[in-house]
Amino acid sequence: MTHYPLLPSRAFTLIETVIVIGFSTSMMLALGLVTYHFNKILTYEQTASWSSGSASTLMREIGSLVLPARAVLQTHTFSGTVYTSTSTVLVLEIPSIDNSGSVIANTFDYAVVYASSTEAYRVLAAHASSKRVSGTKKLSSTISSLIFTYNNTDFTQVSTTTVDVQTRAYAKQDMLTDHRSEQMRLRNH
Repeated sequence: MTHYPLLPSRAFTLIETVIVIGFSTSMMLALGLVTYHFNKILTYEQTASWSSGSASTLMREIGSLVLPARAVLQTHTFSGTVYTSTSTVLVLEIPSIDNSGSVIANTFDYAVVYASSTEAYRVLAAHASSKRVSGTKKLSSTISSLIFTYNNTDFTQVSTTTVDVQTRAYAKQDMLTDHRSEQMRLRNH
């Protein structure tokens, strides 16, 4: 008679179970950390892009007003509110344009750019025959500082203005800033 040795039945030993649980736990922790850091970096990058985009939009809008402007005005009244050009307020006189983009002789639109708290605004008072549309537009909501510097203290002689803007946004506990400065020339001065 032949005896066949009994093969032990295969099951997990305690040490194998502990190793598998330890490995699985390590993998779950690693996956959790990767997800956490990915979300943190994504939030940081989105906020940085928002802050930088806000500064770019503001500079583009101001440039589109300064370039065709005829003069920086010392003061102008917009809907009953008097604005005065200072280091934080820019008041411009811009030749009006018709629907084809041609300048309308002796007709002007008026614009003011200013910051209030963390927001920057552009107010436009367009002549009735102008293509431009009157109104107030929020240009940014992340302003830390907005400073205008003029090349002459006599506003009738100002031909360039330097715009310095700083934006600030928060990504969780991190503060992100963007700083832009540009000298802009009044083409029609």
